Amino acid sequence: MKENDRKQTVYYVVRNFIFELEKQSERKNISGELAALRNSLGKSYENAPDVWPIIIPFLPDEFIGRGTPTYEEKAIYNALQLYALGQQGSAKVENDGHSRNMGAALGAFRTDDSVSLDRRFNAMITSSSYYEFFQHMRHLFKLGKSKGSLKVNFPKLAEDLFLYQMGRNRQIGLSWAKDYYRSRPKDTAENLTENDTISEDNSKE
Repeated sequence: MKENDRKQTVYYVVRNFIFELEKQSERKNISGELAALRNSLGKSYENAPDVWPIIIPFLPDEFIGRGTPTYEEKAIYNALQLYALGQQGSAKVENDGHSRNMGAALGAFRTDDSVSLDRRFNAMITSSSYYEFFQHMRHLFKLGKSKGSLKVNFPKLAEDLFLYQMGRNRQIGLSWAKDYYRSRPKDTAENLTENDTISEDNSKE
């Protein structure tokens, strides 16, 4: 499968997963599936057997690795982890199909005094590895969710995570930065300060 076809399929796998989950929201085990995805945060895909029965039925055969997880598996896994995290609690993160990318989503809650947020964002897009990149993103995602203003295009996120691993990290970083800094700072939003903290962990994704 060509790279562009694989990229599009990653997008549709996540889109279909979320569509099916939301369509069947009355199923009793939906909350269990979301909890399993949330509980897998901090674990690599190969060390998260509880999510395999949830994710694998949605994967095309060519996406399934023979031992080592494929880029597609990791991108889909990480995007769905954040989706599940976003569905926790009363302030839920909306799956917004119109959002351009994660840069635009995070830029939506910039303020006139977002030095700390900008520093976190810049650290993310200049990460030296995919693991570091996702760690920064995870903490920024939590921060955005706590502000109650985060809308994310999760299928597009999965697509970008796939391309990042394919060596397009600089292009993804620049694309996200353009949309992040294009967002107009909000005077009325609660200012982020140097005291804003997110709990860190040293476990690997």
